[in-house]
Amino acid sequence: MTDIEIKTGITDAECEHLDKLITNGNFEVGPNLLKLGIKPGEVRNTLLLKGVDWDVIEYLRSQAETAHKSQTEIINEIIHEKIAVGV
Repeated sequence: MTDIEIKTGITDAECEHLDKLITNGNFEVGPNLLKLGIKPGEVRNTLLLKGVDWDVIEYLRSQAETAHKSQTEIINEIIHEKIAVGV
């Protein structure tokens, strides 16, 4: 294994491909997560959807943490409740 493979877990060819893709492609940088209030290590626990209000994301995160469920499970429950009452 090369130093790059040991450090990154991907091959030299994969690194080169990613470098070309980012350098020459239509790669768009995503949002600055720190400016959105997301601390390092919290990305796994944060639902990132375009156009969702920040207060909705905070609500989902707090409900998921309180109920020990994923944010997806919380969304499913809310939608199923709405469907059940015919809204």
